[in-house]
Amino acid sequence: MGFMTEYSILNDRWDEIRKNPAEFVEQLYESSMSNGRTPQWIIGQTTAAKTHHADTLHVYFAARNSFFEAYPEQEFDKGRLEYHLKSLKEMKKYIDFSIAATKELMVKGDKS
Repeated sequence: MGFMTEYSILNDRWDEIRKNPAEFVEQLYESSMSNGRTPQWIIGQTTAAKTHHADTLHVYFAARNSFFEAYPEQEFDKGRLEYHLKSLKEMKKYIDFSIAATKELMVKGDKS
């Protein structure tokens, strides 16, 4: 129970975080206490996702030096929505592959 906040850190910007560790920790804390507000940028091009209840499933796309939820925001920018749709279609391929691989492992486990 409780809440979770997921983060994405761009490895190219670790030098900024190392130079400002106290600021980084404070920004992590502040973003985790957002209780569902919009995603935030943190020092070092770190992205803090919206805070969600810890018992719910969250799916993200990692792309474009950041990450974002698979469920689209209420945007009406056609270009962004087209990119989002393309990302969802690509994610479906990975999900279908993962389902097949998981089933295969389950069958192998039953034969042991």
